[in-house]
Amino acid sequence: MLLRLITWPYVRKHLLRCALTTAGIVLGVAVFVGMHTANQSVLYAFNRTVDKIAGTTQLQVTAGETGFPEEVLERVQAHPGVGVAAPVIEATVQTGLQGEGNLLVLGVDMTGDRNLRDYELEKADESIIDDPLVFLAQPDSVIVSEKFCQRNGLKLNDHLTMRTMEGPKKFTIRGVMQGDGLAAAYGGNLAIMDIYAAQMVFGRGRTFDRIDLSVAEGQQVAQVRKTLQAALGPGLQVDPPNSRGQQFEAMAKIYSVSANISSLFALFIGLFLIYNTFSIAVTQRRSEIGILRALGATQGQVKRLFLLESGIAGLLGSLVGLGFGLLIARGMARYISDFMGEVYGVAQRAEEISADPRLLLTALFLGVATSLIAGWIPARNAAAVDPVKALQKGRVQVITEGENRLRRWSALTCLVLAVVSIFFSHQPFFLYSGYLLSVLAALLLTPALCSWLAALLRPVMKFLRPVEGALAADSILQSPRRTSGTVAALSLSVALVIGLGGVSKASYETILNWADAALNPDLFVSSSQGITQRSFRFPASLGEEIRVVEGIDEIQAVRTARIVHEGTPVMLVAAEVHRLAKRVKMQVLEGDPRTMYQLVERGQGVVISDNFALLRNVHKGNILHIMTPSGQLDMPILGVVVDYSDQQGTILMDRRVFVRYWKDDTINVFRVYLKRGYTQQAVRQELLRRFGERTRFFVLTNGEIRAFILKITDQWFGLTYVQIFVAVLVAILGIVNTLTVSIADRKRELGVLQAVGGLRSQVRHTIWMEALAIGTLGLLIGYALGAVNLYYILEVTRRDIAGMRLNYRYPFEIALTLIPVMLGAALLSGAGPAEAAVRGSLVEALEYE
Repeated sequence: MLLRLITWPYVRKHLLRCALTTAGIVLGVAVFVGMHTANQSVLYAFNRTVDKIAGTTQLQVTAGETGFPEEVLERVQAHPGVGVAAPVIEATVQTGLQGEGNLLVLGVDMTGDRNLRDYELEKADESIIDDPLVFLAQPDSVIVSEKFCQRNGLKLNDHLTMRTMEGPKKFTIRGVMQGDGLAAAYGGNLAIMDIYAAQMVFGRGRTFDRIDLSVAEGQQVAQVRKTLQAALGPGLQVDPPNSRGQQFEAMAKIYSVSANISSLFALFIGLFLIYNTFSIAVTQRRSEIGILRALGATQGQVKRLFLLESGIAGLLGSLVGLGFGLLIARGMARYISDFMGEVYGVAQRAEEISADPRLLLTALFLGVATSLIAGWIPARNAAAVDPVKALQKGRVQVITEGENRLRRWSALTCLVLAVVSIFFSHQPFFLYSGYLLSVLAALLLTPALCSWLAALLRPVMKFLRPVEGALAADSILQSPRRTSGTVAALSLSVALVIGLGGVSKASYETILNWADAALNPDLFVSSSQGITQRSFRFPASLGEEIRVVEGIDEIQAVRTARIVHEGTPVMLVAAEVHRLAKRVKMQVLEGDPRTMYQLVERGQGVVISDNFALLRNVHKGNILHIMTPSGQLDMPILGVVVDYSDQQGTILMDRRVFVRYWKDDTINVFRVYLKRGYTQQAVRQELLRRFGERTRFFVLTNGEIRAFILKITDQWFGLTYVQIFVAVLVAILGIVNTLTVSIADRKRELGVLQAVGGLRSQVRHTIWMEALAIGTLGLLIGYALGAVNLYYILEVTRRDIAGMRLNYRYPFEIALTLIPVMLGAALLSGAGPAEAAVRGSLVEALEYE
């Protein structure tokens, strides 16, 4: 009843303000849902591809990206618990077709693979359907999906050209798959070829990527897994297909942590916008509350009324936020998917959004809970309104000295606890607790800081506009409660931008310094267009042919592959260490640079990257247990260097050790140094002339590699630019809300000002200056809070995200950029309320109250 009689008329009268209030929760929930759903969608797309490719596969034998020799297949097939075992090569290639991007190619043995996978051939040569051996006898055969054919106007017996390790080759489409099974994997961009043809295409030699198997009838999967693992040894992993999703999730952890930080800030921002609005609503409805109390309404009824209002606002805002969040997720999923493909070379296409009902319910709960928390103090204040004093005019927006004192002591307590937490911050609980406490302390001090800073700004504002400036400053000073919520939301947004911007700037500097030291060859010869793609490999013999090209001083053969170390994929780099050490001067953090590389060259240990050491808490002298196809390889850590080749860390070993334990002498990249007097372009053209038509052969200059690295860094820190947009949106929402209420509060004051001769332009200028002042306060407090936020984000980046030791560098350029952006948004926000103030009825204004 009270909701219908009291709340609904107020909502209809102040529809814009209520919409702006709800927008705070919409913003918080949308960011939470958008970022988490995007992460889940990319993971879902990867798992979906894995599941569809797996078919009825129950176990997979793998050794990371390195693969293993063919003879492992015989050992697996000989195991009594194995029913069917089929080898697989899996790789992504560029199709060269407009808008298609990558094609996921599966190399399979058709004689046994059909027992694991249903190809659902809609169209095919009858001979292939009747006898898979015909497929083997025609190594140029491929099977593609119906979707792929439809998108590209292809049909049975058409040709598809691929650049193989033996040069461009034409493949004939001899089968078309249909259905939602295997044909739907990787968004339909899937091709099947004979596994021995795939070995030739991708330069794999006599190795397989994995073996898919099903257990024999009557056997238990868990028991077969255990006995097969024991038979193969620790160097090969025997896992169910879904374990690949767990490894991918470990790589994507970096995005989950970032999403949690951004979502937390977004919800805090929404909380303060709602708190501010409901505090103002209580003030404006004091007379209504007084009448209700005088007519017998209890304090509990009044409190429940305002809590119910905040709950409804939270529910509506959360529902709208879910919709906007899913729209945000659609764009972000493609962004993250492309980024993961660039950095990790992982095959996944996030073409649809996977909305987890549990996540949506959690977001709904958080939105409503945030709204209720924000509305609790205003509801308590409403219930405490004295019926007699409610109809008296007074400075109800003033925060009492007692409340100020309580806030200051609470803030001091939070600060002390935050400082204490720093000394125990090696524990994640204390690190994150200190982070939260420092933010809470700043927010508790916001009303007092607003008053102090406004008092400092008043002379400046009065100097610029004697009348308007003084009125605008006095409005803020007399109503700190009305202003502080908006300033708190603004300062949180600015602090988040400063934190992310500082990490971005520090990362750029650190990565560029590393690139100068580590990526110093003149040219890079790769089998793919990007250095992160490792599907194709050169034979080792190609190195000697490159070495004799005129103008080349030295080449370094490098083999990179992702291996699984303690459940997480990390980068293994096998190089000619004696050559590398002479040319590359990496920053050494642990170990003796004069001796450690000599010991690595002799096969007596490995060197690890700094981020590998930090993420796993290992140091010089510790023993790494590296799983290889030949068994477990125990290597001491001889040194720790700054190396950002991979976000999960790198292990450097001598290439001869790799060849011995992995039985693989293929190469990913040749690092090429030129003689003096020879240009990059001239030698590049000569290399392409000699080898370009003979094999897959790409020559990248030093500048192109650096540009690629900066592009990847830009993609990762693109979140900073999104946060700047969110900060501007918060500024507009908060300031419009605050000024709309300010005008309503000062309706009579503004009416008197016009009645005594004040010009409309003066009223406009007063509102505009108040808007600019609020924006300035948000910037100043946000800059200070951002300095603290930057410290904690650097710590989180170092410990939990990327293991990067980044220098603390305050992003003054971004801080300066925010001044015109935020003040421009503030001025824009003040335009509407200013017009409303000057166009209101003078008679109504003087009759107000």
